[in-house]
Amino acid sequence: MSTQQRLKRVAKLQNVLRQQSDGSSTLEELCRSMWRSNKKHFIEMAKNNSYQLFVYQFEQEDASAALMAHRRVAARR
Repeated sequence: MSTQQRLKRVAKLQNVLRQQSDGSSTLEELCRSMWRSNKKHFIEMAKNNSYQLFVYQFEQEDASAALMAHRRVAARR
């Protein structure tokens, strides 16, 4: 990873932190933001460390949301 790529990622995290009303964020909120911006990268980053727990959690939440969306569409038919 190049220095410029790292600086861009730090800038993105700083933007996320600035958006919080009191200036604080939880680790889960930051990880969720990274997940939403680039799932593939987050999965790679989480390999062989404790962030893998977030991958499982976010995949479950995405699957649940997709199922609910599918059910809403099916109910409208």
